[in-house]
Amino acid sequence: MTDIRSLEQTLLENLPWNKARIKFVARFLLALYTVQTVNLSLLANAFSGSAQVESNYKRLQRFLRQFEMPYAELAEFVVRMLGVPRPYTLALDRTNWKVGVVDLNILMLSIVYRGIGVPVVWLVLPKAGNSEVLLIWHSKPSPNSPTTGG
Repeated sequence: MTDIRSLEQTLLENLPWNKARIKFVARFLLALYTVQTVNLSLLANAFSGSAQVESNYKRLQRFLRQFEMPYAELAEFVVRMLGVPRPYTLALDRTNWKVGVVDLNILMLSIVYRGIGVPVVWLVLPKAGNSEVLLIWHSKPSPNSPTTGG
């Protein structure tokens, strides 16, 4: 239980989220680390606390359906936690995975630290291929643009 309290405290000190969101994310991260899969049924079983597995499962579904990733906040958090020195080295990668008959095309920006790329921003592209990748990326409002209230 000490580990979860420590993680909650670190998240509270570094992210401008409410305490309920912080507690959920801490439990989510620990469950991911424990089961090492993104299978929601297994994650729900690994959640700490007194809630029933079905409640945890529904809570995970709601979170994944409704939560908008605050990329700028998370990138700052990752850089701070890793102690990445300036100037930053960035890597831009586009990858295409075939999941059954579905093409999953992802554009990802990572901060490179000690030879490892740590993803900080990603975008699932609407189709396979890369002919319009930069146009799609550029058309998305940045977290700090006036249109997103940042």
